[in-house]
Amino acid sequence: MSKFNLNSKQEIIGSAKSAFSINFPFYVFALGILLAFSAFQCEGEDCCEELPTCEVIECQTVFSANVTVEEVVCGYGVWENLWLNDGSNIYLQPYSLDEYTKADIEKMEIEDKMSLKISYQYASKDSRYDDAVICQAYPGESKPIKIMSVEIINN
Repeated sequence: MSKFNLNSKQEIIGSAKSAFSINFPFYVFALGILLAFSAFQCEGEDCCEELPTCEVIECQTVFSANVTVEEVVCGYGVWENLWLNDGSNIYLQPYSLDEYTKADIEKMEIEDKMSLKISYQYASKDSRYDDAVICQAYPGESKPIKIMSVEIINN
């Protein structure tokens, strides 16, 4: 036996009508929402502009170090084969300069055996030195850096 005791087709139809009439505003609302969203859909990729995305841009840490300028064999970078030694076994390769301080740094005459105080960020290598004529890549361990500022301590 069924919980519902419907005796005729008319009772079934009447029940269906009352259920639909109670929920009719909801169905109209849901249909309206569906149509509104479909109005903003594109049929092809060419008609859509990319929506702006919210990206979190990580701030890179700026490091500071006292370094000695050293000439390395087969090196390349901002000052060609003049790299920076911070006292560790890993050379800092001056790979790029900060765009805001670039003009000031380029005026400096950096030479072998100079002591400098620098601020820098670690950098990623790109193709900027692909055309540089070098014997081979430097064989020791190094890290490319973007130089933010330079202060000459002594010559």
